[in-house]
Amino acid sequence: MVERFTLGIDLGGTNLKAGICDAQGSLIAQHAIETKAELGFEGVLARMVALVDDLVEMSGKRRTEISAIGVGAPGPLSRAQGLIHNAPNLPGWVNVPLRQHLSGATGLPVVLENDANAAAFAELIVGAGCGAHSLVLLTLGTGVGGGIVLDGQVWHGADDSAGEMGHTILVPGGRPCRCGQAGCFERYCSANAIAARLVEAIEAGEDSMLAAQVRAGGEVDAMAVQHAMEAGDALASRIWDETCYYLALGCITIERMLAPDLIVLAGGLIGAGDLLLRPVQEYYEKLRWRLTERLTPIAFSTLGSQAGIIGAAMVARTMPT
Repeated sequence: MVERFTLGIDLGGTNLKAGICDAQGSLIAQHAIETKAELGFEGVLARMVALVDDLVEMSGKRRTEISAIGVGAPGPLSRAQGLIHNAPNLPGWVNVPLRQHLSGATGLPVVLENDANAAAFAELIVGAGCGAHSLVLLTLGTGVGGGIVLDGQVWHGADDSAGEMGHTILVPGGRPCRCGQAGCFERYCSANAIAARLVEAIEAGEDSMLAAQVRAGGEVDAMAVQHAMEAGDALASRIWDETCYYLALGCITIERMLAPDLIVLAGGLIGAGDLLLRPVQEYYEKLRWRLTERLTPIAFSTLGSQAGIIGAAMVARTMPT
């Protein structure tokens, strides 16, 4: 039997990343280029097609050995229709029929999947959750995204919007969110939220080693807050501790609702390592439900930036033949 490979594309606002995987989820080739979102849909589509062509050539495989393309895409989308309804980091991408156009341009079947769902699927197959039946992935970056895999299958919900963990409400009446709600997970546990909360506290009169930088109009990011915390800054330490507390609360909600085999943390914030994981786990244990002994473990992603590529390729393998 001839082995068939699938190609995965991770569609981001800054970069287009792609790879070709075998049936076991091993990457045999990968490549990345700038998205150049300012080119609009047609321009980005042309770059995606060129990326597919270059990747097939780099892999040394014949095009007939590639059975399908999977695309992990941001924003609300419809898998059934192959539409991206709205991609915030891709200007003008409103109700874009990506599947139809990409399939027509490459001559290959295309399946569309939410990018966080694709990453979660990859972590289950070959990543931190390898051997598990279910997991929930939380991506802690600019915002907070999520993906759910139950009994080996991505859980999409009635309208493909399941897994939007970043917009579960942790603090009723809390910080306003761009989604229209208030108190969302994303407004307390994302990298942007960490920096924003510190800046707001300084502007309200609290002291910090970062105060002069903020008052001079300089930008502060989550890494700067982390470094200030490590240096003993009281305000940065409080903001960081609150973030870990809220992240633990979110994990408890997930644990009680779904009882997955594993909760996987991914995204830029996990670069903090034990400075993040240890306090989250301590709060998680302290605040958890006591009616059963079992507690879903929390672990970091092991696939990093490759998760979206691998997941998209493996989702493509689930297409009906």
